[in-house]
Amino acid sequence: MSWVDVGAIADLKFTPGAPVRIGDRWIAIFRLGGEWRAIDNQCPHASAPLCDGTVLDGKVVCYLHCWEFDLRTGACDVGPEWNVRTYPVRERDGRLEIQAPDGPPGPA
Repeated sequence: MSWVDVGAIADLKFTPGAPVRIGDRWIAIFRLGGEWRAIDNQCPHASAPLCDGTVLDGKVVCYLHCWEFDLRTGACDVGPEWNVRTYPVRERDGRLEIQAPDGPPGPA
């Protein structure tokens, strides 16, 4: 795996998450306290973009059916079969980098 630059923090559109594309994957980046978190941007239930959900207590809540996904682990409150993949993300010189995923999209 390698690190991929996904843009300057100032240029990303946070709503509250920022969607970025790496290859054929859409990933949502969130600021959680003093840390960055990245998860698959697509809700596995109804395909809604998770970047547009509400962040509460370290989880993003999908706006379609209120499913919750832990931003640290990708765990879904409905059950493990609905978990989303998480990605390492880091800040360097005002830019964000995500560790490029291997394998197919979806839960790790």
